[in-house]
Amino acid sequence: MYIAYAAFSRQTQHTSDVTHNLKKTLQIIMLLTFGLNLSAQNVKIDSKIKVDSTELKISERNSIYYAYCSLDNKKSDSLIVTIGTIGTSTTSIRIDLTDKPRAYILLYSDENEFDGKNILEVEFEKYDLELNSAEFKNGERIMGRIKGKSKIIPNKSGGYQIDIAGEFSHIIGKLLMKRMAESDFLILDDY
Repeated sequence: MYIAYAAFSRQTQHTSDVTHNLKKTLQIIMLLTFGLNLSAQNVKIDSKIKVDSTELKISERNSIYYAYCSLDNKKSDSLIVTIGTIGTSTTSIRIDLTDKPRAYILLYSDENEFDGKNILEVEFEKYDLELNSAEFKNGERIMGRIKGKSKIIPNKSGGYQIDIAGEFSHIIGKLLMKRMAESDFLILDDY
């Protein structure tokens, strides 16, 4: 009887040790995954950045185009700056400064192609974002650089990614527009 109990006790202890080790391994994997995801989003604040205008290169599928325009949501309690092009822009970059700086891609379709919606937020797989500050007030200039690659965006042919690289300069509370790199900015207060 004692031998059977000892064997059962060893088996129970072995099962408990295995379960404990699996839990520890799972926790470590989750922490590593979370850490790698955070390290892929690199945000740097450098008050010495000086950028005069906006020019973002957007590489999407087999197309390359440039974004020169910027606007924000004109709210004092949250600040979201959008960088894109004039007209029927399909891809723009959003920098959300509400809590901490965060960047993502915004896709627009007038055909509601995103599961019946016309807007799709796409997270970056990885990006480097450099800003002159983390907090801004109305009338202040946000300046920075961004470089990144989107997560895979599914489509009928399997999916694609968007590459972004360039710099931007925006005056909080205004709309800055231009169509080409050589043009001057049109700055609007009322939009």
